[in-house]
Amino acid sequence: MKRFIVALLAVAMVVGYALSASAADVKFSGSYYALGASANDWGLSKEDRTTVSFFAQRLRVGTQLKIAEGLTLNTQFDALEGRWGQFGRYQNEELTRNAGGAYGNDKNNDSKNISFDRAYVDFAIPYGKVRVGRGPTSNWGTSFANQDADADEIVLTGYFGNFTTEFKFEKAYESVADGVNWGTNHSQADGDYDRYHVSGVYKFKGGSAGLKIFYTRNAQTTYAITGTGADAGYKREYVAIQPYVQATLGPVFVEAEWNYNTGRAYDYEDNGVKGDDRNLRGMNAYLHGKVNVGPAYFGALYAYVSGQDPKSKTYNSGSDGGKAWNQNNLILWGYYSNKWAGMLGGGNGALYGQTGYDYIAITNAHELKVYAGYNPTPKWNIQGSVAYAVADKTSPSNVITTAANRASYDYVDHNYGTEADLTASYKIFDNLTYTVGFGYLWAGDYFKGTNKNATVDDTYLLLNKLDLTF
Repeated sequence: MKRFIVALLAVAMVVGYALSASAADVKFSGSYYALGASANDWGLSKEDRTTVSFFAQRLRVGTQLKIAEGLTLNTQFDALEGRWGQFGRYQNEELTRNAGGAYGNDKNNDSKNISFDRAYVDFAIPYGKVRVGRGPTSNWGTSFANQDADADEIVLTGYFGNFTTEFKFEKAYESVADGVNWGTNHSQADGDYDRYHVSGVYKFKGGSAGLKIFYTRNAQTTYAITGTGADAGYKREYVAIQPYVQATLGPVFVEAEWNYNTGRAYDYEDNGVKGDDRNLRGMNAYLHGKVNVGPAYFGALYAYVSGQDPKSKTYNSGSDGGKAWNQNNLILWGYYSNKWAGMLGGGNGALYGQTGYDYIAITNAHELKVYAGYNPTPKWNIQGSVAYAVADKTSPSNVITTAANRASYDYVDHNYGTEADLTASYKIFDNLTYTVGFGYLWAGDYFKGTNKNATVDDTYLLLNKLDLTF
């Protein structure tokens, strides 16, 4: 609580000084949500009938301080993000000691007080602008494959009529000797993790199209491994190619995105000592169309995310569809349910989703979804949808299999299952929306994992949520 008060006072002082200069020079934006949900048999196993019920919330505030014409200081923080009843040190420690601790990721990963995520300067230059600091990254094109991440970066943007270009340098990790931890990744001259982005976007009437190419070099783990007798470190180096298009043609909206990664997933300093070199060849793709017919609408989407071939000895082919891409499923890769309830379908030991992203990001999948909605009044919306998903490969993307462990990860089936959702939302104010939803998943045999004799149970989820934007 003391940390929260100190941080809040610091924010108030900064804002207060800015307001004393000119109230019109400060802009606030952000969001707040509070939700409650209950999921039956979230583990999808008849032997482990785990029912998950919870409330959760998050406050996000962005601030833009206009210092001069063409010069702004921008910040963003998240505050009090977590499940209700689990804020504070005591509850957090208790959570890790009981069976419920396996569900929900609000241990040390959430902003229980205030977490400043972004602070950067934007300043105008002829034909463009420059950004320096910790700012937003990994959002590009459509919302598919977006990560909504933060990075220490320098960004140069150019505006030339309908054409926009951008060059971005990101420092993901800096290897700096500290005089103490010699022989570790902290003290390597060639141990940095850097990313370089080059992109161009052309805007036309009703839409835009663009192409991004980014290069990643991660040498964090090039240091020697203690006890191996040889240099068993490795680096990762790859290029991503990302074209997209979005267009509105009368009542029809269409968008598509394709992402291809190629390079070296593991480039060992001494190949064969700790492991063998592995190439990277991952891909994901997305196609979405929507038609508006008066107060009604309907649409369909297809998403593909390459999985890891369990029999491949030379390639990593796993990919992900982005933790910030929300296809509005309540259960399968549902943003809120998987973040706060934890990994779906773990009752039989099956791995699902991307573990580093709170199980939110879609991985190793083909997904086809159709939906339709109706707006009885400007304040009301009712929508129904059906989604069907299968795994691209019978091994989860979270692991790299070998001859020794392949039987532990080669799953018996591809089928994730079929999900049906129904939601209704009402705008209490223009900026405040209340939503209720019901989702049911007819779970597939992918969730048997490697045990063909395991039993898989279906699940349903009830959700109610309050959203505020400003």
